[in-house]
Amino acid sequence: MIRAVPYPADTRAKGWRFELDHERIEQSDTWALAPADVKPWLLMLWLSAWRQEPCGSLPNEDELIAVRIGMPMKTFAKLRSKLMRGWWEAEDGRLYHDTVTKRVLEMLAARDAERRRKAEYRQRKEAERTSLSHGTDDGHQQDDTRKDTGRDDTGTGTGTSTGKEENHHHHARTTGGSVGGDGQSPTKAGEVCRAIKARKVADVNPSNPELNALIAKGVPIETFEAAADICAKSTPPKGFAYLLGIVKRQLGEAAAIASGVGMPEKPWDENRSTIEAKGEELGLGRWNEHDLSVDRETFPQYTARIRRAVEQRQGVPA
Repeated sequence: MIRAVPYPADTRAKGWRFELDHERIEQSDTWALAPADVKPWLLMLWLSAWRQEPCGSLPNEDELIAVRIGMPMKTFAKLRSKLMRGWWEAEDGRLYHDTVTKRVLEMLAARDAERRRKAEYRQRKEAERTSLSHGTDDGHQQDDTRKDTGRDDTGTGTGTSTGKEENHHHHARTTGGSVGGDGQSPTKAGEVCRAIKARKVADVNPSNPELNALIAKGVPIETFEAAADICAKSTPPKGFAYLLGIVKRQLGEAAAIASGVGMPEKPWDENRSTIEAKGEELGLGRWNEHDLSVDRETFPQYTARIRRAVEQRQGVPA
């Protein structure tokens, strides 16, 4: 029975890692029924589906599936009932599997949550900038008041305010950035440290320069919380310095992905259309699917011919 497509056709992993959930795999009936020599091919099948577009799907063509996982067609035909157990056809003509589809939907939900967090963070930063702008205006008014009362830059003068009042003004200026002091709103670093402590990570320090630098770069509080969970679950539990190392590493990986440095090019043998496009690029043309002769070239043979041409162009010995 053909089912609805589970997500948009342009869904791609885009660097999102395909992580193996050992518990879920071991509970899988397909995994339990597969012989030991078939299980590695199952992993290759899932990984290949993860790299497809849409992510988590396979072309509904045995030859293409066999090519993608590097399995001889005769072997694939023999093991097909075990390899393709649980895969179903959708309205777009491609094959999907409930377990892999669930991982893709989890990825999409995490991306949506991250977008919402970023949007909320930008809103908070804008509100903070607006608040600081108003605070600057108030500061100018206070300076004018000091000039009117006769106080100079040293804090002394002939003004009428008492020492008690002056101490109150000084206290307000010096505690404005503290963590919840005298009813003041906590700083961003204070909020982060409070969230980290709630997740059982000790020796936090809101004045830590690395922490404040990460916050200044826009790292959301949820990232620190996730790192804190990792530290708390470690054996033995890790501290604040280890947590900052996790966040810095994640920030570096995100920057590398955003810049494209070290990211692999999209493989030319992704599917039939990309394989034939490479064939046309190399001047070998498209696969002749209408050739019904006995010695006709199969699609895997055509793909192998394209691969040899690619290797020759790259200087790889045949």
